Amino acid sequence: MTSRIVSCLFLALVSGFEALPQAGPVQTPESSLRIGISGPTGSLSSPGQSTGFPKHGEAKFEGLLARSDGRTLSIELPDERILRFQLNESTRYLPEGATGGLAAFRIADVVSIQAQVRDGSDFVARIVQFVRNPTTAEQAEVLQCPEVDYESDHNVVGNAAVDPAQDNRKLSLVSKPVAISEGFSDNPAPAEGGDDLIVAVRTRVNDAFERLPDFRAREVTSMFHSTSKRVKWVPNGVISADIAYESGEESYSEIQLNGKRPADAPLNADDDYMRSFHNAWSTGDFESIAHCVFSGLDDSEFHRKATELHPDGNLAVYEFAGGRASTCVAVRSGAQVAYPSYRGLLKVNLKSQDVVHVELEATDLPKAFPLDHAERSVDFGIDEIGTTQYLLPKTAYWFGCYRNSYSCFLNRVDFRNYRRFGSDSVVRFPREQ
Repeated sequence: MTSRIVSCLFLALVSGFEALPQAGPVQTPESSLRIGISGPTGSLSSPGQSTGFPKHGEAKFEGLLARSDGRTLSIELPDERILRFQLNESTRYLPEGATGGLAAFRIADVVSIQAQVRDGSDFVARIVQFVRNPTTAEQAEVLQCPEVDYESDHNVVGNAAVDPAQDNRKLSLVSKPVAISEGFSDNPAPAEGGDDLIVAVRTRVNDAFERLPDFRAREVTSMFHSTSKRVKWVPNGVISADIAYESGEESYSEIQLNGKRPADAPLNADDDYMRSFHNAWSTGDFESIAHCVFSGLDDSEFHRKATELHPDGNLAVYEFAGGRASTCVAVRSGAQVAYPSYRGLLKVNLKSQDVVHVELEATDLPKAFPLDHAERSVDFGIDEIGTTQYLLPKTAYWFGCYRNSYSCFLNRVDFRNYRRFGSDSVVRFPREQ
């Protein structure tokens, strides 16, 4: 039997770090873009947490339009936070030089949004209005925002053209990489300054990502919180569900909250329903954390720091860091999303070349974002699906703290009972009379 690597990200926006739905204090950055708030002041749900948004009422925002799938709309604020608004049949659109359609807007348009605030963290757009065209710098900024690339195939707003006078996408201006070995899949060569083991692991991860079968597993999320400087984890409930991974998509069934089926639980739920519990929750769990990290980093950006002794084979320990460039690393709190820089730790079994542990920490979170600390880790182990062995996530942790407070949370996610995904069909014939 072969052992294939399967890792999970728990970080993509859908994966993203998912935080309890608190909104952060609103600050007015030094920019022409504005955030205005009207309505009653929201109540605090935890000590030391300031929402900055009204609990209920009206709020007005201004920012650079990033994307819309027709159901939600995202804008980027000057401090690089993303706000996501829900759209409905009552939302009015006032684009440039026309009335009516959402499709008349373009990526990077500066827009104002009059929104209804619900629970201090969810926003329903009432009016989306064009304000002005972006400056060259604003357009360049938003076109680099990972939110623009998030499910870009479903973006219904118009594209923004890169300014020809500022276009540096020229062969003469870009660095030239070294050649890739013809035997890349079987005998990869390291990039200049890179590490042979990292190159081999990258190849194994990418290959396994393509061959991941459809399967089911039981996902059990144990939730805890602490409000003291000396951390004391108090149980905060448990959410469990069967997760089905089919053709790269996830769905959830057999959902239980504290051992009971919620009254509104559908037979098959999607990511949006799981987020409706308003708890820290990970979705996109079987996207690959290793695949995601490798997709954004060059081999030479992994730095080997140590070797750890382990009964199943010694482990090579690597450190790495990356900038704000990918939907792989996102932190979400209610309607707010941040794409921060990150640093992490990777442990690789020297004998099998399997990734057995990954840690990822968000860095440089925007100062107005509700969280000032967010980390994720996942441990992997060998499990069998059908007749083939895979390296699969076993236990993961999602840890975060609210800004300038000792109010922190920890979610432990355990994966059990991996099995091949399938359905049974039974044909029944009527009995003869």
